[in-house]
Amino acid sequence: MGVAVALLAWYPGHWLIALLVLPVIWSTTCSKWSALSLWASYYLTGARDIPLVCERFFVGYGELSASAALTLGVAFWLGQALLLAAPWALLTPGGGAARHAWRTLLAVILVSLPPLGIIGWLSPLHVASALFPGSQIAGLVLGMCALATAACVRRPRSALSLGILLMSAAVVAHLVEHRPELPVGWTAVDTSLGRLDQRDYTALYSRTQATMESAQRQFDAGARVVVVPEELVGLWRPAMWYWWCDYVRQLVASNRALILGVDLAEAGSPLGALTGGKPILRYTDSAVVVGDGRGRFDSRQPVPAGLWRPWAIVSAIPGSVTQPYLDIAGRRAAFSICYEDFLWWPHWRLLIDRPDVLVSMSNGWFNADLAIAQIQQQSIRSIAQLAGIPLLRAVNR
Repeated sequence: MGVAVALLAWYPGHWLIALLVLPVIWSTTCSKWSALSLWASYYLTGARDIPLVCERFFVGYGELSASAALTLGVAFWLGQALLLAAPWALLTPGGGAARHAWRTLLAVILVSLPPLGIIGWLSPLHVASALFPGSQIAGLVLGMCALATAACVRRPRSALSLGILLMSAAVVAHLVEHRPELPVGWTAVDTSLGRLDQRDYTALYSRTQATMESAQRQFDAGARVVVVPEELVGLWRPAMWYWWCDYVRQLVASNRALILGVDLAEAGSPLGALTGGKPILRYTDSAVVVGDGRGRFDSRQPVPAGLWRPWAIVSAIPGSVTQPYLDIAGRRAAFSICYEDFLWWPHWRLLIDRPDVLVSMSNGWFNADLAIAQIQQQSIRSIAQLAGIPLLRAVNR
C-alpha cells in the first residue's frame, strides 16, 4: 500500500491528500514489521531514482566507476528507506486514541527535523499544504492534527468531532486562499548547459558568457531581476571578476539585479591545511546578488554525500538556518537552494514571516529526465503553497 500512496501523492500523481492514507493503515498494523514494510515501501518508491542519480553524479565527476556508483546508490536507497521508516516501526501504536495521536505526531517530527530530517524528503507534512494552503504555521499545525486524527480511525468516536472541525477549517482555508503573484519584473532562466568541468578555464569562461547572454535576453525583454540556476558558474575564482566586472557595472547603471548560483570558497580554504598532500577546500553553495543590490544566501543543507561530505578533502558546508531574507529591488526574497527543495526545516521562517517571493535554484544536469526532478518541484511548490508565497524557480538541465 505504501507503493500506491507514493505514486498517488508524488509523480506521476499529484494528490498530496493521499498521504492521509498512510497513518490510517499504519494505525491498523499489528506488528512493527508490518509498519516497517508499509513505510519502507513508501520511501523506496518515492526515492526510486537514487541509484541512477548516484551513478550519473559520481561517474559524471569521475569519482567512481559506474558499478561502484550504482552499488553505492542502491545502498543509499535502501538505507534512507529503513532510516525514515524506523520511527514509524518503533512507534507502532496500540491502546487508545491518545496513544495513536501522540505517536503519530512524534514520528512526523522525527522524520522531518534533523538529525534524521537531513534526509527528510517525502514528509507526510506535505498534506498540510493540500488541506490548508496559505495558512503558514497554523496550517502546519492543523496538518499535523489531520495526520494524528487519521491515525485514530479505529477510535471513530474520538476522531469524528475533530475530523469535522479539520474538514471545516480546510474548506475555509481554500475559500479564502489568495493566489500570490510574482513581483513585477522578476523572472527565472532555465538552462540546458549540462555539467560544468571546473578544471577547464575555457569551459568556465564559456559558461560565464552563456550565463550573461541568457540573463541579458531577459533584461532586454523588460526584466528587472533575473534568477539563474544553482552553481551555474561553478566555484568563484579571483580571475572570474575580470570576466564579470563590466557586466556588473552595466547592471548597476541600469538598476537591474542578477541572482547567480555560485560556489564560494571559505576564506583561506584552498590554501589551508593539507591532508595527504592535497589542499582542503570548504565552500558554500550560494545565491549571490550582483548589480543593483548586493547580498548572499548560503544553502542551509547541501545534498549529503554529493556536496556535503565533511570527511572529504572537498566539501560544501551548511549555511546558518537563521539567515535573513535578502532585500532585492524593494522586495524581500527567501531562498531554497537545490536539495533544500525536498526539506521542511530549512524553510521554518516562511511559516511565521511571509516574504514577497521564494526563489528556488537547482542544478539537475544528472536527473532532469527522472521522476525525482518532478518530485523536487512538487515538494517546493507544496512548501510555497502552505506559506502563501509565489515561487520563482530556475533549473539547469
